Amino acid sequence: MQTNALSPLPQGLHSDANWRLTPLSIADWAAVWSPIAEMLALHPRNEDGTSFWHGFVQGRLAGAKFATGCQLVQRSKRLALTPNGALAIQHVSSGSIAMDYESRSFVQRPGYISIIDLTRTFKASYQHAVGEIIFIPRELLGFSQSDRIEPALIATDSLQGKMLAEELYRFFKPKDEFGDEHLFDANTLLHVVNSILSSQRHPSSDRVEWWRARNALIRAHIEENLGDLSLLPAEICNKFNLSRATLYRMFEVDGGVRRYIQDRRLYAAVWDLAEGGIHRGRLTEVAERWGFSSNANFNRAVKTVFGMPPGALFRGPALIIPSRLEHRQGEFPVHAWFARLQREKVLIY
Repeated sequence: MQTNALSPLPQGLHSDANWRLTPLSIADWAAVWSPIAEMLALHPRNEDGTSFWHGFVQGRLAGAKFATGCQLVQRSKRLALTPNGALAIQHVSSGSIAMDYESRSFVQRPGYISIIDLTRTFKASYQHAVGEIIFIPRELLGFSQSDRIEPALIATDSLQGKMLAEELYRFFKPKDEFGDEHLFDANTLLHVVNSILSSQRHPSSDRVEWWRARNALIRAHIEENLGDLSLLPAEICNKFNLSRATLYRMFEVDGGVRRYIQDRRLYAAVWDLAEGGIHRGRLTEVAERWGFSSNANFNRAVKTVFGMPPGALFRGPALIIPSRLEHRQGEFPVHAWFARLQREKVLIY
């Protein structure tokens, strides 16, 4: 591990009353997240081998604030066989989180809130992310275990985004800072989330439905051609008979189509390295496969995002085996909440 590549936690964040973050060892950090996903190629936030976390349960919901280093996590098919029945609302105030679902991939940066389904398989990459997450049993939203919920990415300056941001603020704010009329109300949060997911599942017009279908086709085209150096915005516009302005609007939440392509190439390549290992000639092979013009460009891209070159990113164990936390539930209420949700498979009261 190259400790000089680790970015320090902002001064005072772990002790600030609004965050109250405490350092966790790599083993405990992996164990906290183990009900959701497995950890690969984890580099902690600090040089002493820790990341930061503060979690608690409020009524039937659980939540946490966190500050990560660079890490890859995945919810595999094996893990998906033991469903936890939860959705999550996730926000980052700095850094970024790349999410890769079968149906959609995106990179979440400050200014956006995501709603994700934790029962489905996915891959994720955290890059020095500072953020917060709320876990919701899907039954509270009227969804069964078999319902497929597509990931949603909402801008915090939109009407729905502002409403979500306000509920996140209320959830994590100490109760003594509010009067009774300002306490967090889970029903309000559930109503906002249901409204967003309903609009995602049921387009309001034929135009909206066409827009989404065309967007899905373009994203599928990009995925199939990531290794092609000729994959450029102009080529996509010509193929799908779109103007550059329309194409940009379709990928505005991703920072534009060019940035989306760059992100997809980078994270696909990094996961390729994580799962296939590094040996002589492997970096060149992966760089070529995923559309990087040279080894140097690939190394530069990885170092820019992860703070270290590809070879340093994957030193250490390939998989962090979580420690057991059953006897320390008081320290990790979110972990205990997930254990109860999985055990009872009913609403948490």
